Amino acid sequence: MRFSNKASKYLAKLKRNNEFVVSREKLVDYFKRHNIPEFEKIIEFQIDFSGLELTIKNKDSSKFNAFLISKENISKNEEIEYLIVNNKYYFFCGDHETAQFWFVISENGEICTYDNNDETVNIIYSSFEKFIESYAFIDLINQNKKYEYPSYFSLIENNHFDELTKNYFIHNSSNDEFNKWISTENLIINKGIWLHEHSFYIHIYGETKSECEKFIELLKEEKIIK
Repeated sequence: MRFSNKASKYLAKLKRNNEFVVSREKLVDYFKRHNIPEFEKIIEFQIDFSGLELTIKNKDSSKFNAFLISKENISKNEEIEYLIVNNKYYFFCGDHETAQFWFVISENGEICTYDNNDETVNIIYSSFEKFIESYAFIDLINQNKKYEYPSYFSLIENNHFDELTKNYFIHNSSNDEFNKWISTENLIINKGIWLHEHSFYIHIYGETKSECEKFIELLKEEKIIK
């Protein structure tokens, strides 16, 4: 199954800009004309997701517009920008409403941020599917009116964190090597990658503010976060 039920329901309500909906044949022909290798993960992203507007209930600042190649790019035979970092192709794949980063997708389908200053990439999701799963999860959390603790914390003891939370429920459909969603009866915990560097953060949701604060204090006492 490509998506969880919650992500499938989430996708069904999203808007898509038809300007970015192109056929596989036209896309492959465009790549050939511009001597761009036909990466299957890039083709999949363009056909399935380019033009989607990802939103989260009551969180307009998190809007993400996914795009790659437009009908106009193809009809006018315009060149698109792409990067080659460490012999790997990366394509600009979308804009975040507020995050001041370039978002790129690798030839293997990984979603990354790109630092123009030092010309490096930072993988934040293993695929755009996992990116969507996280958006769907947060949207559902907000629909259910959970409390979101506003701060993000740096994870400094990953092994200790995993040991402490080993009996928590794991939401596998949203997880990959860069993201982990776990929960208890009263808490939902997200371990993710910072946009600006390849290290983990912890972010907490809960039934109440006090429940979140209690767990945060435990993590601080255990020197797991800072």
